[in-house]
Amino acid sequence: MKIIKKLWPLVMAMLSGTMLAACFPGFISESWLVWLWILPLMLALWLGGGEKKRKRYGFGVGFVAGLTFWLINLKWLIAMGELDTVPLGGAMFGWACLSLYLSLYFGFWGMFAASLGNPWRGKRVSDGEKTSSNIEKKLSAKAEKKEASGFTLSLRVLQFSFMNASFWVVLEWLRGWLMTGFGWNGLGVAFYDVLVMAQAADLIGVTGLSFFPVMIGASVLQTGKRMAEELKVGRFKPHWEIGVSMGIIAVTFAYGVNRMSHFSNVPTKDVSVLLVQENIKQQMKWDEMERPKHYDGYEKSTVQALEKLEQENTEAIRKQIESGDEGELVIKQPDLIIYPESSLTQELLFLKDEEGVYLLPENDRLLTSDFMKQGNHHLVFGSNLVRGKEYPNGGIGYDPEANEIYNALAIATPDLKKETVQPAKSIKTYGKNHLVIFGEYIPKLPLLNTIMEMSSGASFGSNFSKGGVTDPIDIKVRGDDLQIIPSVCFEDTVGRLERKFVRTDAPQLMVNITNDGWFGTSEAAMQQMANAKFRTVELRRPMARSANTGVSCVIDMVGSLMNHETGKRNMVEDETGNHFIKGTLFAQAKVPVNPEWTVYAIAGDWFVIACTLLFLALAFVTLKKA
Repeated sequence: MKIIKKLWPLVMAMLSGTMLAACFPGFISESWLVWLWILPLMLALWLGGGEKKRKRYGFGVGFVAGLTFWLINLKWLIAMGELDTVPLGGAMFGWACLSLYLSLYFGFWGMFAASLGNPWRGKRVSDGEKTSSNIEKKLSAKAEKKEASGFTLSLRVLQFSFMNASFWVVLEWLRGWLMTGFGWNGLGVAFYDVLVMAQAADLIGVTGLSFFPVMIGASVLQTGKRMAEELKVGRFKPHWEIGVSMGIIAVTFAYGVNRMSHFSNVPTKDVSVLLVQENIKQQMKWDEMERPKHYDGYEKSTVQALEKLEQENTEAIRKQIESGDEGELVIKQPDLIIYPESSLTQELLFLKDEEGVYLLPENDRLLTSDFMKQGNHHLVFGSNLVRGKEYPNGGIGYDPEANEIYNALAIATPDLKKETVQPAKSIKTYGKNHLVIFGEYIPKLPLLNTIMEMSSGASFGSNFSKGGVTDPIDIKVRGDDLQIIPSVCFEDTVGRLERKFVRTDAPQLMVNITNDGWFGTSEAAMQQMANAKFRTVELRRPMARSANTGVSCVIDMVGSLMNHETGKRNMVEDETGNHFIKGTLFAQAKVPVNPEWTVYAIAGDWFVIACTLLFLALAFVTLKKA
């Protein structure tokens, strides 16, 4: 019995962690479990353990739940062991370390939930204070319950529900902020396929959505206990907490329905995008001997896609002539051709205080090739942007003393075909702002560089530079203004960064270029896409994503991948739904003509501040009563 008493809370914690992992892509992907996962954990925190060392007990149980979740949810990190430069042991070490770190936040929440946040723990008394007998305690408790009204008891249920939910939101926000942050797969992201619930993200952000599952879980358990006690005495009181909790969810649901209806009817303009996904293995991507082959692959795939569109246009014209239809025929031509992050592995060079970039031979060949001379499309691509200098022989090369290098998104405008001299002023660039810790930079702390070498099997060259610019990129599409909100790699998962690009003086399209080839054919790519969906809801701008190995797709203003005309997903995938393929996608991004401000775009994570104040106020009230 003692063993069962000690082990059952850990078993419940592991069950909760497993259920939470099942909410996200890559395991079971059952989003509805987000409403249930926390129940076993809360039962363990509220019922398990003794009166002493509650905080230590709560931290341990919460930590076990978190570790179970993260070990399952981040197992894609092990796939890095398939790379030549990363030993399997190093990949597993990184997977374990990151999981252990992220589990601390679950532990801190468990520490609170098991102590001050536990509604089933009675008053504490000091060791020297005289206590009543067991009989007196029971009589006192019964008298207190008899005197308490249904409203008072309901208020207490809501007090603990809101307090626990608020603290969870605060901790989740901290996780996404500390040490540049890792906000990956918060509770709110579990609604990635439940779009009607996801719509409230334009008010409170995806982190704010995490409030609801914790609040409902805490309310369900407390209400269940109340009902069981009332059943014993055969006397039921009003349960206002049910109405309040369900009312909050009902209002959120109704808001979602309203927003989805609204944004399906706002005036939009079609921006045609051609996404090119070459599915290049990470082991080969930076091989200089393979570079010409990769460049040829991008050019060939692009030309074939353009030729296919031309054939479809010719066939559509033929059918229209034969039918005698005099309606307007929409010609399929891309406005934007989008390549992934680091698609052009030969760097772009720039000189200080000089406009434009210098193109090295292979970049120059691709960017001025025949397909770029056709039509009026822009080419969006990823490359390293490096500070250069002019050498005595008149050439331009890398400046090692400047040590300035950016992971960049670049846009070659149609005017590039008219330019005959360098630097090319028709290439606009954006330097990545949110760098990947240990991947693109290492903080200047003792031993970190050594640890990096141990885990990756290679020495760390130098830190990337932070772009620092949050202005959208202005371009012209068919004579009209269009602003590109750029993001590189996993920046599309960082709402607090993306909101800084929002403007309302011109239509805006979010463009993300990424490379998940580091993680092979794991669930990392689909998880990133699930997180990225919420940027379109938070800001009400559509997004076009081009990835090296997937997921390349177009997401609309409500977070949907569906093409409502064809009934298919706007995504590069085969007939089985596999996105780890070489392929292209021509799709229309429905860009709002009159872009709106959202509450989240204006106020950011205001809801986190509100939760912080709510948590502090309720914790203070609870402490006074303890």
